[in-house]
Amino acid sequence: MNLYPAAATVRHLLTSRSTAGYGVHSPFIYDFLTTVVRGKTEPRLLEEVESLRREMLASRKRVRVTDLGRGSVVSRGAERKISAIAAAASLSPGQAALLARVARGAVSRIEDSQQKRRHKRSADGDAGPGSYDSITKRWVSDQEVPVAGSSLTETGQNFLNQGNNTTKGRANDRSKPDKRKIILELGTSLGISTLALALALPEHKIVTVEGCPSLAAIARENLQRHGAGNVEVVNAEFSAALSMLRQEDVRVSFAFIDGNHRGSALVQYLSDIEKMGEEMIIVAHDIHLSRDMYIAWRSYLADGKTPAAMETFRFGILFRLKSITPGCYRIRC
Repeated sequence: MNLYPAAATVRHLLTSRSTAGYGVHSPFIYDFLTTVVRGKTEPRLLEEVESLRREMLASRKRVRVTDLGRGSVVSRGAERKISAIAAAASLSPGQAALLARVARGAVSRIEDSQQKRRHKRSADGDAGPGSYDSITKRWVSDQEVPVAGSSLTETGQNFLNQGNNTTKGRANDRSKPDKRKIILELGTSLGISTLALALALPEHKIVTVEGCPSLAAIARENLQRHGAGNVEVVNAEFSAALSMLRQEDVRVSFAFIDGNHRGSALVQYLSDIEKMGEEMIIVAHDIHLSRDMYIAWRSYLADGKTPAAMETFRFGILFRLKSITPGCYRIRC
């Protein structure tokens, strides 16, 4: 019996602080706590995600599972009930709601910050040849060129679904985001957390990776049935998928890691993902699942490369952002 999660929960309760932001000196973290973590999730999003969860919990089907990671700590064996997978592996309603808020808040703040820096550069005259459009509120360069389309022919998956007529200027406009940028999930399972991300960020491309072919197929059906048309489900081992995405110069602004719960794997995924963008927020699930996972998480923070981090009961959140006050915060949620 794994008693570590219970002990970790007690430790977290004794050492964490309120989500009200008392004693938090970082303006960004304070705002993130009070408006995102303590915020509310849209009822429609919650209803849709819970509808899918209920469907999976009520399913009597069995599926043959190919486990490329640590495997389930609850149910082992090549064939498992879908209902058992949903009960053991899916996020709780509260966690799914928090994930949706964190994803939306993260992407919104990153885009706002980048837009402000662009405007500042244009106002300072550092943006190079071109002109500043006061109507669209963006710098229009004389050398804007189309961004090439891309696809991953090795896997037969079109990760980006990107047209050839998107310009850099339009990609910088929040109304037409850069299609090279994606929201990344490692560990699709039945697609419940994926649906939360897709509905929270309907204008963004979600790429979710699942190592088990059977689960990937079920997730595709689930997401299509629930209207998540902005999701690409990729059946591949995590490291292989990350390698292919880097080759395609895909840029990640938000990532959710929920699979292969080994400490060494977590460190490798964090390191690989951080190479796929200048600014991003990464959420790791189940950092308190085992001593191995938590030691790996803390060791990654200790290298000094991550400016700020946050720990909740189940999530570890890395803030790889410019001009952010350093610190690690344990939050009671």
